[in-house]
This record gives sequence, structure tokens and C-alpha cells, in this order.
Amino acid sequence: MEIQRIMQIMDASSGTRRIIERSLHEIDRRALNAMVLVKRHGNKLASYGVVAQAFREQAVHLKNAAAPLQQSVAPLVRVQMRALQHARFTEMFRRTAEMVNANGRSSTFLSESEVNWQRNTEAEEAEGIAILRHLVETVTRLQEGITEQEYVVTNGRIEAALSEQSGAPLMRVSHEMGLAVAKVKDAIWRYRAELEEVLHESCVGI
Repeated sequence: MEIQRIMQIMDASSGTRRIIERSLHEIDRRALNAMVLVKRHGNKLASYGVVAQAFREQAVHLKNAAAPLQQSVAPLVRVQMRALQHARFTEMFRRTAEMVNANGRSSTFLSESEVNWQRNTEAEEAEGIAILRHLVETVTRLQEGITEQEYVVTNGRIEAALSEQSGAPLMRVSHEMGLAVAKVKDAIWRYRAELEEVLHESCVGI
């Protein structure tokens, strides 16, 4: 796993989290506006009030589910830095052993050290792959949450269409919330694609 790739994941993770936070804040604000509108009209818009509340609750769920994204990246960087360091030690002992062998001698210590550092490198790389897989699982849960949020958007549009006097304002609110959800969905899908590409590259040859 190349360090440049890890840095790309760090940047993508941070960017995705910011998009999610901004979009979820927008969703919450729109849902509050809808609830104010519902309160003004009393029981006539009670059904949309349920939808707006569901939107707020789902937004909180998505925000909590997105929290581990950045938390998982720091361990990934630490593991990769150790793997690179161990790889350098492996190469150092390999070259030293080759120089010794070229002079007609041999060193068990050098050979065993090379093997041990290689094992350490492979162990760190395996841990890095495990962290990547965990990240993909986290993103998968986010995608499931987005699917549920899209379902709420659809319900909101249906309820808005059924509302006689306030249908237009509610339809506009539903449309704006739908756009915010689409931003989150796009960010998460792109982030997952990048993670899976790096995971595939890391697993080749294993």
C-alpha cells in the first residue's frame, strides 16, 4: 500500500465527512422549517410532521454513522508508516547479506533479521488491509442509511402532493432535502469507490 494512496484516503475521508456534516445540517434545517409550517396548519399537515421528524432522526443517525470515517484513517496511516519502516529494514539487511555473501562469507543473523523484518512488514500490511475493509463496512452502513433517507424523501413528496393549501411550500422543502441527500449519497459512493480501489490494489498478489 503506497503512502500516496493513504494520503489520498485521508483527504477523501476528511472531505466526505465535511460534505456529510454540511448536508445533514441543511437537512435538519429544512426539516425544522417543515415542522414549523406543519405547526401553523395544525392537524391538516400532521402526516408531513411525522415525515419531517423522521428526516431529523435519520440525519442524526447518519451523522453518528459517519463519525468513524476519520477515526479509522489515523490507525491506517500509523500502520502504513510502520510497514514502510519495516520494509526499509528488510531491504537494509538483504543488501548487507548480499555484500557479505559476495565476499565469500555468510551470516545467519543477517538472513534471520531479513526474514523477521519481512514478516513484520507483512503483518503491518495485513492490519492495514483489515482497517480498509472496516472502512468499507462503515461506508456500507452509511449507504444503507442514505437509502432509508431517500425513502423518507419520497414519503415527504407524497405527503406534500396530498396537502391542499401548503403543498407547494412542502414540495419545495422536500425537493431541497432531496438535493441534500443526493449530495451525501454522491460523496459516499465516490469515497467507497476509492476505498475499494485501494483495497483491491493492496490485495493483489496476497
